[in-house]
Amino acid sequence: MADTSRPLSEAIANGPLLLDGAMGSLLYERGVLHTRSYDELNLSTPDLVRTIHADYVAAGAELIETNTFGANRIALARHGLVEQGTAINRAAVELARAAAHDKAYVAGAVGPTGVKFHIATVAERRLARFALAEQIDTLVLAGVDAIMLETFTSILEMEEAIHVAKERGPKVPVIAMMVFDATCRSDGGLGPAEIADRLIAAGADVVGGNCGVGPAELYQVVTNMVGRGKPVIAQPNAGMPASVEGRTLYVANPEHFGVFARRMVKSGVMLVGGCCGTTPEHTRAMLGAVRMMRGEKIEERPGTKSSPTIQITRGPSPAAKAPLADRSRLGGRIARGEFVVSVELTAPSGLDMTKTKQQVSQLSEGGVDVVNIADGPRASARMANVAVCAKLAAETNVEPILHVCARDRSFLGLVAHLLGAGGLGLRNLVIITGDPPKMGDYPFSTPVYDVDSVGLLRIAAGLNAGVDPAGKECEPTRFVLATGAEPAAHDRERELRRLEEKKLAGAELVMTQPVYDPRTLERFLDDAEPLGLPVMVGILPLASHRNAEFLHNEVPGMSIPAEYRERMAKVGGGPAARAEGIRIAQEALAAVKHRVAGAYVMPPFNRVDSALTVLEVARDRWQPAR
Repeated sequence: MADTSRPLSEAIANGPLLLDGAMGSLLYERGVLHTRSYDELNLSTPDLVRTIHADYVAAGAELIETNTFGANRIALARHGLVEQGTAINRAAVELARAAAHDKAYVAGAVGPTGVKFHIATVAERRLARFALAEQIDTLVLAGVDAIMLETFTSILEMEEAIHVAKERGPKVPVIAMMVFDATCRSDGGLGPAEIADRLIAAGADVVGGNCGVGPAELYQVVTNMVGRGKPVIAQPNAGMPASVEGRTLYVANPEHFGVFARRMVKSGVMLVGGCCGTTPEHTRAMLGAVRMMRGEKIEERPGTKSSPTIQITRGPSPAAKAPLADRSRLGGRIARGEFVVSVELTAPSGLDMTKTKQQVSQLSEGGVDVVNIADGPRASARMANVAVCAKLAAETNVEPILHVCARDRSFLGLVAHLLGAGGLGLRNLVIITGDPPKMGDYPFSTPVYDVDSVGLLRIAAGLNAGVDPAGKECEPTRFVLATGAEPAAHDRERELRRLEEKKLAGAELVMTQPVYDPRTLERFLDDAEPLGLPVMVGILPLASHRNAEFLHNEVPGMSIPAEYRERMAKVGGGPAARAEGIRIAQEALAAVKHRVAGAYVMPPFNRVDSALTVLEVARDRWQPAR
């Protein structure tokens, strides 16, 4: 909740702040035809508009926009509503204020007029200026806290709009956002830095981008605007639009929308929100990102949820699932309280598994008989890990852990995938949501995300009990169900809530993100202890100073203490850096080995010799397989 007793400019300076999401696409999804004037709904259907505002405030939005994007006289003329323009804008501010109460600021949304400034005549430009001034006058007099100039495609019209806003409301902050394409270019091929400089020169108090592209692309835009003298704002679409049965829909998982919000905030962006296709659920997913810097506790709000869930039909009484010790070698060791180790390998990018088998053989000789195979890590295309795990189980003496992520398969596809893994005799799963495709080599690939990791755990736990998601009896699977966790998550409260949700969904083992600071892991272990879940700590040896800085600054949930980054900086790269990275990993493992149930090492580039060296420090707890 924002402290609206102080000026908005002060709140922005002490940010970050959370904005609301889409209005137009949400009205469309709630049954309003796109042929209507959405701005006129402020007069004819005020309850609908007020409800949407209230939903965003309940989800945590600290700055909401009026429903006035197209409420200038040129846009209204297309609907024959010019004479009602003043009433529409005034009503919009009243509706937003009523929903915001004293919990959120209100910005007056102003969109482009539609006049093509690059080719417009002097008279046309004069008319556009008058239309902008008329609308901004009304919004300022109605008492908005800021003027939000958004979705402008013409830098010339944007500069004119900024000049008008500063003239009409000199004490009201002006927030200016341009549209960028997937190549991070805006009007006339201008890049983010050039656009930011021109907006600032025109008088904008906050600069940034909105609409046009999703969070991954806009992240590249706005992070190149940071540090140019003014606060930066980002309001991406919920992915790219798709036409489904004649309706324009935006498909994006709120949780991963929140991931990019965290990255933006960590990079210095001071205001984050959503544009087309986003909903109050997306806003709620970003709540932790904007509050992590302020150390505030995140409270659950009525009508919101922290993650997508699925409904599994209740069927016949489930069968008693097999005891953990009887399900797999890994499960037996966990049940007996033995220290367990595993090494994570990346599946081959082609068909040849020769190198993977050689790596497994080397691990076996070193006493490691459990390996986990990632499922398209960093959204890369590789041989299906279920095939790799099946071949390793059949042709070597290792027991594989199969990573299963929700990104690439539909609900039905995930059920089939799990049943297939069980049919192949695979017994160990680690359930994850999965990185968005736009983080990898195939940004045009479409994510599915019918469920997240919590929903996928529910499916797998049901199959273990002999009940499929439709409630039908099936032969029980015998999976050991592991899940992930981020001990260094900025929003620690949410991470712990998520972990509790995962346990309730069926998780039996936690495999953490890599941890370098023992104090961070100790705190996480203390907080998670009441859940009673065994924890395998993730260990990732650093490969170079550049690698350390990338992980610390670019990967959500990863935090590397300054002292370790300084140590890596001293050795740079090459063999010396790899050796230093192994020493740091050994120190991290040695510090916590007596508090965890085990460790799994993620050696860069599948360097299994590095993994074996790291594990040497745990020999007093780990009994290597013979």
